[in-house]
Parts: sequence; C-alpha cells; structure tokens
Amino acid sequence: MPRAHSERLGSLDVSNWKNLEVGRNIARIDPAIREVVSLLNDKGYRTFSSCSGGHRTDTRKRFDRHESGYLAFSPPSRAAFTLYLALRGKNRDFEFEAQAVILDGDEINHETLSTRVYWQLMDERKHDPKYYDNLFARMKSIIELMPRATEGHTKIIASLLGTKRVPIGLRIVNRQMKRFAIR
Repeated sequence: MPRAHSERLGSLDVSNWKNLEVGRNIARIDPAIREVVSLLNDKGYRTFSSCSGGHRTDTRKRFDRHESGYLAFSPPSRAAFTLYLALRGKNRDFEFEAQAVILDGDEINHETLSTRVYWQLMDERKHDPKYYDNLFARMKSIIELMPRATEGHTKIIASLLGTKRVPIGLRIVNRQMKRFAIR
C-alpha cells in the first residue's frame, strides 16, 4: 500500500492533528484511507493519526509481517471500539485490536489520551490490495451507519479512568488539544 509520507514522519507530532479541510493536509493521509478518515471527521470523530497499513517493514527479507494500520482518535472516542466490534468476526483476512491509550510523550505536558483501532493482514495472506479495498469499503459502510459524534468526551474519560480521575483526564485532553491546535 502506498504511503503519503515517510514512516518516521507518521510518528511525529508535526504530521498529526491537521485540519483536513485544508488540501495539503488531506494529502498527508495514506491514499487508501483518505475517504475513511474524511468520513469519520465529517461525522465529528476527530482522528489525529492514521496509517493504512500493508507497508512492508523490511524489503530485504523474503518473508516479513505486514505492517499494521490504525486510526487514532482524540479526544477519546468510542468509534475505535465500534469499528473493532463491527469488524472482528466479519473479516477473516485481518486481525483487529482496539485500545485506550495514555502516552506520556517525554514529559507531563506532552501526554496524549486517545482510543485506537488497529488492523493487520494475517501472516498467511499474501499482500493483495483487494484485502485492503474490502476492509476500507466495510469501514466506510460502518461509519455511515454511526451517529454523529457528540462533544461529551467526559463520559468516555470517566469510563476509561473512573469518575475520580476525570479531572486528570480532562486536563490531559485540554493540554493536548492546545498543543495540537488544529493547523
């Protein structure tokens, strides 16, 4: 699968948290999942990082695992778990994983609280874009049925961290949103 940027750039803050209504920003998203990411953002689910997956990790090896793809949401969203639950038994070509993640980022002011859904083509499958095309078409149909996102991420933070830790979770989310003011 083609990348829209280098592997290294995909993990840097400078490549994430972009306003997708700006043309040059949408071009940074892997071509295979641009529609998926745009549809999620149009519905109010804010993605901050993504990768279509399927990139070979070492082209010198005869056999190499397929690189996993992912969608990361912040503020945390149930969208990651909705996609996971809808895809997990229906698509036998991929393995799926959903997570809630707090990443400390080098220092306390660079913490990120997010939810993520991952997919990886099964090792026994040979790389073929049709697997990814089918997966992303399925994702789009799931997203189209999802309700619009609500602004209330406090409930999600409470379910992830517990009600006593909501203030800490909100502080992390507020700092990250300031840090990544949509550019």
